[in-house]
Amino acid sequence: MTGAKIETVDPDVSREEMDAILKRDGCIIVRDAIDHTTIDALLADLDPFLGRKACGNGNFVGFSTKRLHSLFGKSSRVQDFIIHDDVLKVMDLTLAPWCDSYQLNSNSITAIGPDETPQPLHRDDLLYPLAHPSERNACSSVFWALTDFTEENGATRIIPGSHLWDDDRVPQDEETVGAVMSKGSFCVFVGGTYHGGGRNTTADEWRIAMFTGFALGWLRQEQNWYLSVTPEEVRAMPERMARLLGFNLHKPFLGWVQDFQDPYDVINGYEELSSGGSDLYAEGQERPIPGSKVA
Repeated sequence: MTGAKIETVDPDVSREEMDAILKRDGCIIVRDAIDHTTIDALLADLDPFLGRKACGNGNFVGFSTKRLHSLFGKSSRVQDFIIHDDVLKVMDLTLAPWCDSYQLNSNSITAIGPDETPQPLHRDDLLYPLAHPSERNACSSVFWALTDFTEENGATRIIPGSHLWDDDRVPQDEETVGAVMSKGSFCVFVGGTYHGGGRNTTADEWRIAMFTGFALGWLRQEQNWYLSVTPEEVRAMPERMARLLGFNLHKPFLGWVQDFQDPYDVINGYEELSSGGSDLYAEGQERPIPGSKVA
């Protein structure tokens, strides 16, 4: 354990302070961002699924850890966490400077059970062949604490500042800091920050988190949402949620459908051949090139 720490702030922290912390440390905890009633209702919806879900069978996924996916079909309350204003405020800082629009990369429940061992340290942007360090973040991750995160029950371990390391430096367990936080808080770290699930030394306590990952809108998403949600489910969602899933067009021409149409319009009833197509230039551009933020 080093002398480093993960800064914890209130939800009303200024954008300037949050941005400075994230650029320096690559991680931050926002305390008490959602109420316990909302969390308990979500857990009640998910309890039947977690109850029959088997633990993993590997060093990375764990042997005493349950991972629950395809959450949209299990609880409508999932959206309350994904499009939460405080979460999107952080994504606006870490991802929006580098894309026309960002997107949901992955979403799951991670429940670490008693006697679980530490997860290998890793970077979430390992999916993409991009060099470190980089001013641009490829992705950012959010862990919502659906139960208290403690050193004893498996709080996520993070190495603050490791997003600034090059690709040759190997992370060590003694460099990590536990993301200790109260139920209702969330921890954010950018894709280049080393982290891993913690050791659960308790006899009967489960550490439950919702993982919500976001990525630049011009990268392929980790999770294939187009086979995970139905068109009917998408139409019933708030527009912001549907667009984060990828039913969206990243200007100028990435992801169009039919007559160069925005997928959100098509999923909501646009008929092919009803128009001749439109120029989809990125914001501020007068010709078909990427927006100034995609650099």
